Amino acid sequence: MSLLDDVSIVVTPNGYKAGTLYSVLPTAIAGSELVQDSNFTLTGTQAQNTAGTYWVTYAGWTISGGKALRSGVSSNSPIAQNVPVVNGKVYKFSYTRTYASGNGETNLFVQTDGSNYVTLGSYTSTVVEEHTVTGTFVAGFTGNIFWQLYGIGTFTGTVDNVSVKEWSGADMNVTRATASTRVDENGLVNYAEVLGSELVTDGGFPTGTTAWTVGGGWSIGNSVAEADGSTSTSNVLSQDLGLVATKNYIISFSSNRVGGTLFVKNGNSYQSTTIYTLNTGTGLEVQTFTLNLPSNSELGFYAFDYEGTIDNVTVKQTDRNNVPRIDYTGGGCPHILAEPQRTNSLFQSNQFDTTWVLTNSSVVGNQSGIYNTTDAWKLVGNGSNNDRLNSNSLSSGAYTFSIYAKAGNSKFTAVVLGSAVVYYNLETGSVGSAANVTNSSIESVGNDWYRLTLSVASFTGSAQIYIANGVGNVNTSNGDFIYLQHAQAEVGSYATSIIPTSGSAVTRNKDVFTRDGIASLINSTEGVLFGEIAALSNTSTDRVMLSLSDGTTSNRVYIRYGNASNQIEARSTVGGANSGLTSFVVTDETDFIKVAYKWKLNDYALWINGVEVATVSSGVVNSANTLNKLSFDSGSGTRIAEGKIKQLMCFDEALSDEELSDLTGQANLSFNNLAEFYGYTIL
Repeated sequence: MSLLDDVSIVVTPNGYKAGTLYSVLPTAIAGSELVQDSNFTLTGTQAQNTAGTYWVTYAGWTISGGKALRSGVSSNSPIAQNVPVVNGKVYKFSYTRTYASGNGETNLFVQTDGSNYVTLGSYTSTVVEEHTVTGTFVAGFTGNIFWQLYGIGTFTGTVDNVSVKEWSGADMNVTRATASTRVDENGLVNYAEVLGSELVTDGGFPTGTTAWTVGGGWSIGNSVAEADGSTSTSNVLSQDLGLVATKNYIISFSSNRVGGTLFVKNGNSYQSTTIYTLNTGTGLEVQTFTLNLPSNSELGFYAFDYEGTIDNVTVKQTDRNNVPRIDYTGGGCPHILAEPQRTNSLFQSNQFDTTWVLTNSSVVGNQSGIYNTTDAWKLVGNGSNNDRLNSNSLSSGAYTFSIYAKAGNSKFTAVVLGSAVVYYNLETGSVGSAANVTNSSIESVGNDWYRLTLSVASFTGSAQIYIANGVGNVNTSNGDFIYLQHAQAEVGSYATSIIPTSGSAVTRNKDVFTRDGIASLINSTEGVLFGEIAALSNTSTDRVMLSLSDGTTSNRVYIRYGNASNQIEARSTVGGANSGLTSFVVTDETDFIKVAYKWKLNDYALWINGVEVATVSSGVVNSANTLNKLSFDSGSGTRIAEGKIKQLMCFDEALSDEELSDLTGQANLSFNNLAEFYGYTIL
């Protein structure tokens, strides 16, 4: 029998959506519908009996035509129903709402503990639209919850398709609430995002299309839209896409510009908001940009003396917040990337001709960059010595500065933060010399590009990047140059993934992974917690990577990086007291290891890479059904994981030594054969 037959939870980088990292095992299953008359097919007293079996309507609510309708009130009022739940179980809810007028807000209030109300599924929009609100909650008692869907203030609209179902599975909730980059399967740095369906009809302009409103000066033929440049007034080519305010969209089109200016606007009026302007460059180019829209739902192309064509217009909604990062840094199998909150304090991370100050130098854009992009820069000196770039001024802090660099005809560069100076050899990929830094490094990212980093204990002022001709030598000749891309200055002891900026500092929130209400998948009295993990840096600080808990630090099982350098710790906590503490010092905690922690009454063991490295022969365990939460933190939402996770498994029984050796052996149970075993395709 395969060891994988005994596993109760498997989480790998196999699939995701915004806010969710899918587990491999168990497959998430929805139970039966718990809401009575969820589609409002009953009316009158049928839907509002005195026992409250079905819907109870309050001021402003009526049921008609298969919907719940709200209007005519100015104060908060709900439509409600009793829904049965069981303590500790997870429930998935959803409802569809349309907006007509008013302040646009609906809230779901639920007595998850039988008495106190919590707010779930809030949604606010004053755009006439249909929107489905979804989410999950964990029941805090067994009995009937009073499920109240509120119209807030003057909200007028409808509600339909109300659903509450028990939800079993180990899919993890992901919270970050900001956009974030990762390295994808093609080795490209991009945003982790989820794209919606295509919103444009006939974006390739087929003959006879009626999807576009064609204004003067525009014509459609030969599979392009063409503006003849014959007028100085603004002429529009537009299409109503149902775009919604506050949502993000990716827009792309190809242009073949001869001359003039093309404005891309949100709306069918020339006074509407400009979201992109094309007035430079000629020939065939692809224009791609992301925008957050105002309220108008149309997309318009306005020709102002514009002569040329557009083609291949595509618009898709994008969600970048709370999207888990499946990262391929280093090549091979991907990993889940969990990073702390960081802020890139540089105002322009990759626009070196703006906010950066050039001293005895110039920059040239559109250079070939890391991962074959074309947005790198050439920094060219004029031979006056001290040829450099200066960033905007940074406030006081313990910074890590990083930048991607490549040798040009000059093989060296120097990065200076106050008294801290580091020289880098861009030919050999080595640190030439360093002074007054806590650490510095150079890392190859392929194609002769390197990421340069240096950390300082304290710094205030501008970061400086010099062209150099050797270690300690910033005397350059006219025309000496190097290539640069993606600069970052963040308060912290190590560099994290790229945080793009374009005019101001940008913060990326910490990655939080949790899953509540899964007591049925965890054996609190015995089991094995396994992970293939790596730390982001050897910081000698306590970082919990994997935990099973009751939502507190009093009762849990966890694996963490300890306060000592390169130390792995695992332990059980029962009623606030530690039990079964094990630890081991690895060679380098930033290297991936396969680690398993076994807990059982008077029988604890820590296994790493196929070897039992620590045991404890006495100790108590938690009572049955105590542990009900899986998370990448301490168990209570503190000491959030900072690292990489290729796979996680939980077993509901203590495995034998032979099984633990197989589980953690370097040659066994790789991500590839896990995916093959469960029939998943690697992303």
